Amino acid sequence: MTEALTPTIKTMALPTGATAAVPGAGEAQGRSASTVFIKTLGCKVNTFDGNAIGNQFRAKGYTIVDHASEADITVLNTCSVTSAADREARYLIRRYRRENPEGRMVVTGCYAQTDSARLAAMNEVDFVVPNEAKERLVDFIEGETAGNADGDVDSDEANAALDAAPAPRTPASKMPTDVKAVTENRQSHFKSSLVLFDDASSSQTRAFVKIQDGCNGFCAYCLIPYARGASRSVAPDQAFNEIKRLIDAGTPEIVLTGIHIGDYGRDLESYAGDAEPFATFVESIMEIPGLKRLRISSLEPGELSKDLLQVLKRHADKFCPHFHLPLQSGDDRILKLMRRSYDTAGYEAAINLAREYFPDASFGADVIPGFPGETEDEADATSAFIERVGLNYLHVFPYSLRPNTSAARMPGHLGHEIVKERAARLRALSEKLAPKYAAKFIGKTVDVLWEKDVDAQGRRSGLTRNYLNVLSASRQNPAESPAPGTMALCRVKGFTETGKMLVVPV
Repeated sequence: MTEALTPTIKTMALPTGATAAVPGAGEAQGRSASTVFIKTLGCKVNTFDGNAIGNQFRAKGYTIVDHASEADITVLNTCSVTSAADREARYLIRRYRRENPEGRMVVTGCYAQTDSARLAAMNEVDFVVPNEAKERLVDFIEGETAGNADGDVDSDEANAALDAAPAPRTPASKMPTDVKAVTENRQSHFKSSLVLFDDASSSQTRAFVKIQDGCNGFCAYCLIPYARGASRSVAPDQAFNEIKRLIDAGTPEIVLTGIHIGDYGRDLESYAGDAEPFATFVESIMEIPGLKRLRISSLEPGELSKDLLQVLKRHADKFCPHFHLPLQSGDDRILKLMRRSYDTAGYEAAINLAREYFPDASFGADVIPGFPGETEDEADATSAFIERVGLNYLHVFPYSLRPNTSAARMPGHLGHEIVKERAARLRALSEKLAPKYAAKFIGKTVDVLWEKDVDAQGRRSGLTRNYLNVLSASRQNPAESPAPGTMALCRVKGFTETGKMLVVPV
């Protein structure tokens, strides 16, 4: 895996029988089902999905609201990359139910795929829609609320159904009838139900475009192949049309995202016989008129090929030289146990090759400290490797036992305190690496894309092509700040008190 949010409906009924009903839940009390609150947890791909769900609700006439307490429907789009993510989801379900006992609670996302049975058994949950049926979520909810599982209803019918007295629901009735409940990730590898949602949400400055979903990797620690299904690519014409729409809407930066985007095109007939389908795809994107910036969210080290780098170099005026290459461990024995597709020599070679084309590029990585059997020397080797290859930032994910993965059955699981301490060391290392890289640009000219945020001193946030977070000079009048969505050449003056770089116009 290479990649590491928010609306609510009025509840129908909660489960009965062995589990008691939550007081007040499932009673519409005269409100129409017109408002939705969506909360998304986890990665950029999940964020894209959450935005897309919101757009589907809008297309049906619903209004997206900012708080669960205001919503007729709450959709929690969950993550399950760690056990902590699962706990957070259960906590939010209970919290949102307390805040709005009469609203409907819908749970979707990766946790809904890997342990749907547990979620469906929760009194607080009205509907569970796993990832394999996520693209049908809105139609399923409307169909259920109007008593039509096919979703062939209009919003008026759904609203009327919400105001009617609901019938008690069992855990099994909370899910689409063609989807089997899963307990602790005991499931087969399904075909991901990939859909490129129309009108993908964008900010004024950057937009994520999901070009791929699912993973065929089955790394030892990871349940994402189970949670997201088999790798599937968006048809190129669909992706091109979405990018053109965003460009026409004035979006300056496009970010390609997915679970394993380097695998893009290998399942498509249109790229049959192409040894480098992702490179071919990126070249086509670069040729779309009006494109200003293209960023690639994440790639496996072996996918950073010479062919791809040559494409990016040919379009260096548009490419954002920022490479996120998951590492996970800097020790070859641990990498082999993890079932990663490279060793440390291969990882280092990929970074060195990329630097030949983009000497000032930023390089980041995911790292998993505390994998079963990891020794202190192997943990130290990871830190030493990170410094040697010159990574600039780290995303640290302490090892978390995930059900039905091969690592769960391995000997040598480490104590919580050991894993926590190793993660803290890596985070401290990342805090040292980031300013060291940024300091190289003091006095240099950088291309800044201005974003929406303005701090208390009137300084607007911006992002350079190579992923430096910068601030504009102070402005007494916010109207004098650079406009969000605009780009400018700026000179880096130094660090601010927040650790961001201060820049001034050239």
